[in-house]
Amino acid sequence: MQRLNRLSWKGATAIAAALLVYAAGPAQAQQVTLGPLAQFALISDAGPLSVGNSAVVKGTGANVGASYNPITIGGNNSHIDGDVVTSNFELAPPGSTITLENYAHVLGTCVTDAGGSVILKVGANCASVDTSGSNSDIGLLASAVNQEEVVDAAILCQAPSQTLPAINLAAGRRMKIVDTVSGGLNVIDTPDITLGNSAVLTISGGASDTVILETEGNLTLGFGAKIFLAGGLTASNVWITATSEPYETTGNPGPNGIVNLKNSSVVYGTMHGGNACTLGSGVTIHGALVCDFGVTTGPNLRLFFQPASGLSVPACQAG
Repeated sequence: MQRLNRLSWKGATAIAAALLVYAAGPAQAQQVTLGPLAQFALISDAGPLSVGNSAVVKGTGANVGASYNPITIGGNNSHIDGDVVTSNFELAPPGSTITLENYAHVLGTCVTDAGGSVILKVGANCASVDTSGSNSDIGLLASAVNQEEVVDAAILCQAPSQTLPAINLAAGRRMKIVDTVSGGLNVIDTPDITLGNSAVLTISGGASDTVILETEGNLTLGFGAKIFLAGGLTASNVWITATSEPYETTGNPGPNGIVNLKNSSVVYGTMHGGNACTLGSGVTIHGALVCDFGVTTGPNLRLFFQPASGLSVPACQAG
């Protein structure tokens, strides 16, 4: 669906951020972090979220959330360590819906709006269910999707520290990117990222470095392709993003900002798509997945939650 209401929230948030920066003055630019967004392992800002069978989303606080859209967790012993929360916010009623397919298990609480529903199929269970509309997770979800917009805007304001040609690795090829800002923020920009089957992209940096790898195009990993980290760089300091948000600018899906991870691909770091995200079977992520307009995963997802808690980006400067 189009995010007309979310767009109004975005505008209000951006104005508030700009006022903070203006008040602080140019020498005291505010830093933007993930804030509440760091409490979600898997989140869809304004599209349906569907996780395939036999998925594992593992880690402390590994919550799953979607705004204005339903969530479906596949069966066959899928396992979510955190809470699962969805809300239609000001559009409720009706409330949103969570469906757990046969023998899916949520170790936390399944949360919807008042009037929403949690559908538990054969052998499926949540540790608890709250459809009252008053659970604090609904406010956390609202804050998280708003903060995603603030983070997006701040990243787009940054001048790249490196500009690379399009990354287009043929099947089985390897490439290493070495960051250039030791102990600081690296913004590496490229027009497009495509890794062929079994290709490997390695991002190298120090343990205190932060890396944003951004493309205004799409982010595509072929079968068995991998994004690895080296040199001490950790997933908590890495944000890999397809920045284009066609819905935001045109109200239509558009061809860019898409994340497509094919079967058995592996990623270290948080993946962000300004459009929809599609994952094949057996994808492994050591980080998190943040998508603006829907998430669909195949079976056997393995998401080991490591939020990009080290990400800290200067806010956009007014004027």
